[in-house]
Amino acid sequence: MKKPRFTETQGRYLAFLHTYTAVHGHAPSEAEMQQYFRVSPPSVHRMILALEQRGLITREPGVARSIRVLVPAAELPPLDGGEPGPRGRSVAGSTDDPRERAMIVEQMGREVVKIMLARAIDIGIDDANSLPMIAAAADAVEKMVREAGIAPRSARLVRERVLDIAEKEYLRLCSEHDEEGDPEEDAARFRELLEPEDGHG
Repeated sequence: MKKPRFTETQGRYLAFLHTYTAVHGHAPSEAEMQQYFRVSPPSVHRMILALEQRGLITREPGVARSIRVLVPAAELPPLDGGEPGPRGRSVAGSTDDPRERAMIVEQMGREVVKIMLARAIDIGIDDANSLPMIAAAADAVEKMVREAGIAPRSARLVRERVLDIAEKEYLRLCSEHDEEGDPEEDAARFRELLEPEDGHG
C-alpha cells in the first residue's frame, strides 16, 4: 500500500484536522490550530500551504473552514502522537469493533473540550456561555458513542469521562489566569454553569 510522505509534525496537523472535522462537521480555523499547537499564525499558515502543496489536503479558495484531509484515516498517527498504524481509524466506521470506534470518539471529545475551553478564554467568552457548550460537546460524544454500538449506560460513562477531563482543564486554566483563586469554588462554578437547569440525568 502506497503511503503519503509527510513529516511527523505534518502528521500531527493532519490528525488534528481529521479529528476536529469528524467532531464538528467542518475544519478548524487557523486560529484554533495555532491555539492547539501553540505556534505563531505564520507557522500555521505555512503548514497549511505545505500540506496543500503535497496533496495531503484540499481546500476551497476564499472559503473558511473548507480544508479536507486527503490521507486515509488509517494512515494518520494518533492525535496525541505515537506511530501511525491501522488503529488510526475514522469514526465513520472503517473498523467493525464498536469499542474501538467508541475509544476514538472519546479521545476526540477529550481534545475538543480542551480546545474549546482555551479558545473561550482567548476570545473572552463568559463561563456562563462557554460551559454549556462544553456540555453540548459531551452530549455529542455520548450520542456518537451510542451510534457506534455501545450500550447507553457505557456511553453515559464516556460522556462523564470527557466532562471530567474538561473540568480538570478548566481548573488548570483558572489557576493560570487567577493564582489566588479557590479551586473548590472554581470546581463548583464549573458544575453549576455546565448544566444550569440540571437538564441531563
